[in-house]
Amino acid sequence: MQIDLGRFRAAFFVEAGEHLEQMESALLQLENTPKDSELLNTIFRAAHSIKGGSTTFGADEVGRFTHVVENLLERLRNAEFDATPELIELLLSSVDVIDGLISNARDDAPMPEQAERVYAELTKFTANAGLGKPAAASEAVPDLPGPLACFQIGFVPSVNCFKFGTDPLLILRDIFSLGTVTKFTIDDSRLPSLEDLNPEDCYLSWTVELQTDCSPSTIDDIAMFLDDESVFEVKRIDALVTAESADADATAPQLDSTAVVRKSAPPQSSPRSNDNETVRVDRNRLDVLINQIGELVIGASMVEQELFSVTGVSSLESLSGLGKIVRDLQEMSLALRMVPIAATFQKMNRVVREVAKKIGKQINFVTEGDETELDKSVVDQISDPLIHMVRNAVDHGIESPEDRIKAGKSPTGVVKLRAFQQGGNIYIELSDDGKGLNHEKILAKAIERNIVASDAVLSEADICNLIFQPGFSTPDTVTDVSGRGVGMDVVRRNVEALQGSVSVKSVSGQGSSISVRLPLTLAILDGLLVRLTDEVFVVPLLSVVESVSIKTSEVKQLVGVGEVIQLRGEVLPLIRLHNLLHIQQSEHRAASILVVIVEDQNKRMALFVDELLGQQQVVIKNLETNFQKVPGVAGATILGDGRVALILDIFGVALLHKSFELDSASVLPRTLPWIKSELEPDAHGSIQRFTPETSAFLTSKP
Repeated sequence: MQIDLGRFRAAFFVEAGEHLEQMESALLQLENTPKDSELLNTIFRAAHSIKGGSTTFGADEVGRFTHVVENLLERLRNAEFDATPELIELLLSSVDVIDGLISNARDDAPMPEQAERVYAELTKFTANAGLGKPAAASEAVPDLPGPLACFQIGFVPSVNCFKFGTDPLLILRDIFSLGTVTKFTIDDSRLPSLEDLNPEDCYLSWTVELQTDCSPSTIDDIAMFLDDESVFEVKRIDALVTAESADADATAPQLDSTAVVRKSAPPQSSPRSNDNETVRVDRNRLDVLINQIGELVIGASMVEQELFSVTGVSSLESLSGLGKIVRDLQEMSLALRMVPIAATFQKMNRVVREVAKKIGKQINFVTEGDETELDKSVVDQISDPLIHMVRNAVDHGIESPEDRIKAGKSPTGVVKLRAFQQGGNIYIELSDDGKGLNHEKILAKAIERNIVASDAVLSEADICNLIFQPGFSTPDTVTDVSGRGVGMDVVRRNVEALQGSVSVKSVSGQGSSISVRLPLTLAILDGLLVRLTDEVFVVPLLSVVESVSIKTSEVKQLVGVGEVIQLRGEVLPLIRLHNLLHIQQSEHRAASILVVIVEDQNKRMALFVDELLGQQQVVIKNLETNFQKVPGVAGATILGDGRVALILDIFGVALLHKSFELDSASVLPRTLPWIKSELEPDAHGSIQRFTPETSAFLTSKP
């Protein structure tokens, strides 16, 4: 029977990546606590797991290299040498090499360039030059230096061991690599008759007598991941087994259970003893499930709407119960895609360490809110923007130790990365206690590059936001760390692609802070439905503060600001969505107007609307998938009556309002009503793809 290992191979590569993350995290912690034995055990177990599965799935180079690392880690665990900064740097480089070797085995990526150099450095820390290449069972292994001991190892794998991913030959190979095998016996007493033999079961067992200088715990670690039904026993024997005794006893000896070190799988790895067992699910399948549940929500909303139109009853007990079940199902499915941001923050720790070392700065990197959970798709895409932000903070923000001392600061700079949830958004803030942004230099560089006019009057916030312009860079020299002007532009584009926003604040001499706002999930949101003439739009409910009716006479005009209203002593800009979105407004002038007060990044504004239609949970349909990003629009959704409603992006609306006040002819969304007419759902409730003619029209100048 041929077993397809393809899907198991893919799972191995995923798990190997997780083990590498564990190794890297533990190594960075070990740098501060070099005597922490638990960290050393974590690193060793991760390396051992990678090595154990690599040969099974054809990643032989990964196995050979990791074997060298594993031997070095074992000597480190035995306190044969200390975890010096130089050694930790070497082990971190080894993690990079293993990552590169895994990529080579998985995607045929180029072999890591530093592999040979790192391998050579690793062998300097090992006592034997041949540790990197385990000896085969038939090869003679040279005697090992140091005090030798003899052990009798009994290995009886369970009948079902293959189903747990165990390869007994790999276990035996690891045993052979530890020293000189003086006796090797195979026990086939469990082998059934040919008609009863199952090729997926294991019937053999082995006894090995080994001469080695390794400790019993080192031998015991070989069986770290065996299932509970497998037996791995290690017994020390006083004398070497002679050839005569080997010939006299051709069967596997029975080991004295009172004199052995028994190895069984840890309780947490046993499916029977783990109350929090996890199941690995293909991400594409999960996305399809969430999308289908979203369609179920839309379908339930349509049923409720049609029932109301027929009976005039807004709610029935049975329908209300069904709606609750659908909402609970939707919330549970969305929770499946939520993951902590800790792994991404961990990568930033490595970035800070390497950049600081390269440019000779002392950095104390602090993280908060590592347990904050975010949509998996958002976590995957936010890593690159964070790397750019962190590198800029270390390179541009933090001064050199000498300059910090002159400024009366500690020679060690502080870079802080914090994540927290506020409403339906996740905020990631990166701050430093460096010199802050040089507003004069930024403005001068922007004028030099014709980004702004020479006579432009900009606020400090506007000047700070100039760093997000494409190609903008203030350093006079280009290094391998920064200075090419591609970093912060990438940050803004990637964050906006996630329906988020980014802003920066800076105080000269005290430091800078960059805030990234991201949606908690990209699949669903609670919205407030508003009507503009005959069109329906969705305002994210988490941005809504309140809705009020004010007299038309209370609307005032301020020079340089536009229309404003005063609400409980606070002056708020008034945004007329009809004008901004080019929707025909009734010429009838009412005595009062209805406004929705919204807030974004601690700034409040008033949106002028015609009517509030109520709250509704909506499923977001991404416009960028079928068309392109539309300013001021976060996406679209399908209402209960089958119509399409555009979801407003409050941050984008604020930017459009500012542009509209400066030059109304430059605002693209005059086509938004027409976009809605093209977004008709199909019979399954899905938004149709734009036609080439539609895309051509929308990309043309209005």
